[in-house]
Amino acid sequence: TIDDKLALETLSANAMKQNPTLQLAQINRRIAEFDLKQTKAGRYPRITLNSGYNFTDNRSELGFATQSVGRGPYYGVTASINLFNGLQQWRNEESASLQINNAQLQYEQQKQAINAQLTSAFQTYQTNLALVQLEEANQKIAFQNLDITLEKFRLGSIAPVELRDAQLNYIEATVRFSNAQYQAKLAEVQLKEISGNMNY
Repeated sequence: TIDDKLALETLSANAMKQNPTLQLAQINRRIAEFDLKQTKAGRYPRITLNSGYNFTDNRSELGFATQSVGRGPYYGVTASINLFNGLQQWRNEESASLQINNAQLQYEQQKQAINAQLTSAFQTYQTNLALVQLEEANQKIAFQNLDITLEKFRLGSIAPVELRDAQLNYIEATVRFSNAQYQAKLAEVQLKEISGNMNY
């Protein structure tokens, strides 16, 4: 069955939340923002902690001390700050900022493209729904015409050729109605795919 209750506003809202292409563009934008934060972290002081344990065992056959054993932990803290690196930090931050701008532009472009696709697909959907109604009415009229023609044929007032024409008209109307339903369902599926809602 065809869902004839789809609304463009609802589909558009769903697309902004659920469309995979838009979600990917949002993720890329967030990644670019995190890259900028990581790049800016190069300005801050760095503290490095280190620790370990030493064990030394020296043996000698000459002299008074024939064996020397050393054991013990060691630890240390190193602090460093980057004073100047040839403007590399500034260039890295500018590059990361440009990546954010590019990601934002790509997101906006994807958003506009999806809205355009959605609007076009919705117009196709509405046209196909109207066509389904029209072809359904045509099929009913063709069936009534066939019924009247059959009655006239039983009474002997028309020739077999006219009955055959009425039968062909009914078959053609039924085929057109089925094709219209198929096209309407395709348009519905396309709308749901664009909006990211693939529940049929």
